[in-house]
Amino acid sequence: MGPPARDIYQNLVDRDYDMKLQPGMLKSWSFENDNSDLVMTLREGITFHDGSSFDASHVKWFMMDYLMNGSGTSYMVDGVVDDVVIEDTYTARVKLANPAPNLLWNLSSGYAAVPSKGAYEKHGDDYGRSIAVGSGPYKWKTRDGDRHLVLERFEEYDWSPDWIGHEGAGNAKEITYDVITGTASRTAAIETGEADAILTGLPPTKVQSYENNDEITVYRADGRQIRWLGFNLNPEKAGVIAEDLNLRKAISYAIDRKSIVDGLFQGLGQPGVNLLPPTVPSQDISDEYNHSFDLDKSKSLMEDAGWTVNPGGVSTKDGEEASFELLTTNASTARNLATIYQEQASKIGVELKPKVVDEATVQSRIKDGDFETIVEGYTWQNADILDWFFAFDMTPYPAWFGVQEGREEDMRANELIEAGMSAGSWEDRIQKFKKAHEYLMENLVPAAPVHYPEGISAVRSEVEGYEFYTLGTTAETISK
Repeated sequence: MGPPARDIYQNLVDRDYDMKLQPGMLKSWSFENDNSDLVMTLREGITFHDGSSFDASHVKWFMMDYLMNGSGTSYMVDGVVDDVVIEDTYTARVKLANPAPNLLWNLSSGYAAVPSKGAYEKHGDDYGRSIAVGSGPYKWKTRDGDRHLVLERFEEYDWSPDWIGHEGAGNAKEITYDVITGTASRTAAIETGEADAILTGLPPTKVQSYENNDEITVYRADGRQIRWLGFNLNPEKAGVIAEDLNLRKAISYAIDRKSIVDGLFQGLGQPGVNLLPPTVPSQDISDEYNHSFDLDKSKSLMEDAGWTVNPGGVSTKDGEEASFELLTTNASTARNLATIYQEQASKIGVELKPKVVDEATVQSRIKDGDFETIVEGYTWQNADILDWFFAFDMTPYPAWFGVQEGREEDMRANELIEAGMSAGSWEDRIQKFKKAHEYLMENLVPAAPVHYPEGISAVRSEVEGYEFYTLGTTAETISK
C-alpha cells in the first residue's frame, strides 16, 4: 500500500520513518502466556469515514473474516491465529496457534489496512473501485478511471499516530493524485508547477538537476526493491542452467553491477549483492556469501565445471551450448538490463538471448515455470519473501524458481526457511533467515542480484511538512 491508500486507511500497527514498529490504531500490545496470546489495547475514539466506530469487535471481524478470507491476506492469519477474544470494548486477545513474531509486521503492511466493515460489506465487489472507507486523515471524494483521484480532508480526524507528531485534521484541504505515465510529461508537470510532487517514477537522469534546483527538493533513502537476473532451477523446464550450480554462479560473478548502477541508473542505488534489499535485517549476511563482479572467478568457475569456449564464442560442455532464452518485459529498463546482461555474460561464453514480451505473458510463464533466465526482481521488506519464492507449497506460484521436492539442496533450503518462519522471537527469526539466505547464495544461486534501487521522490519547495516515507506519505503533515 502506498499513496493514496495510506491517506485513506490506517493499520493496527505502523512502521515509522525508520521502519520500526509503532502503534497505529492500537494504543499498545503485549505477548502473554509464553507468547501464545497477543493482547491488543485499542486507541479510543477512532471512527471511520462513514461514522462507524472502531472497537474490539471490529478487530475480531478484521482478522477472522476480512484477512482470513482475503485472497492476498489469508497467509497472515491462517495457521497463525486461532481466535480473537473480545475482552472489553477496547481490548482484544488474539489466540495464536504458535509464537508469531512476524504477525505484527504483517499487520503493518499495506495488505492489512483496516477498512470500515459496513462499507466493505455494503459495496461488495465495487469496494476499492468506486469507494474506499478507512479511518485515515483523508477520505475518498472523486475518481476518474485509474488515473485521477481526489481525496478530501476528514475533518473529524484527531488520532494521528504519535510517531508522526501531528495533532488534529490534515493540513491540506484536498490532495489530488494523478497517474502520468509518460516520463517527459511527468517531469514537465513538476517543473512547471502543475504538480507539487513526484512520489514515484522520477527518472535517474533528472535527479542531479533537481538537486541543484532551488524550486525542487529531492528525497532519497534505501528502498525496498531488488533487481536481479533470475534462473529457473527446474531441470525439466530449464535443462543445464538448472543442473549446473557453477554455471549460475559464474553468470552472477560476470555481472558488473557497479557499471550498471553508474551507467543505466546514474549512480542511484547500490550494487546488489544477495537476495534481500538492505532494509531487511537478514540481508546482512557474511560477506563470503555475497556476489560481486569478478570476471576471473567467473571464468574459473566455468573451467572447473568443464565448460570450454568454442570457435563461435559460446561455452560448450558435453555437446551442449550455454545458450539460454532471457525472458523480459517490454519496459525500457527491463529491455536495457537484458541487453547489458547479454553483453556481460558473453565474456564468459554464455549466450543470453532476450525474448521481449508483455508483462502478462511474463507472469503467465513464471507461473508455468516456462523460462530459463529472466529479468526480474521484487519490492518487499521482509525475509519471508524467501518463503514465498522457495517454499514447495506456496501459491499461486508453487516453487517460483523451480525448486524440486526430493532434491537434497532444495529440501535443506526449505528446512532452513521453515525454521525462520516458525522462530519464536523476532531476533531468532532474523538469525535463522540469515542462515537460510547464506545457504541459498552458496548452494542454489536462484538469481544473480544486480541492483538495490533507492526510494526517491521530488517535491516543490512551496510544499511544507513533507517527510519522505518509504511506504507512501504521512499526508496529514503536508500543506502548501
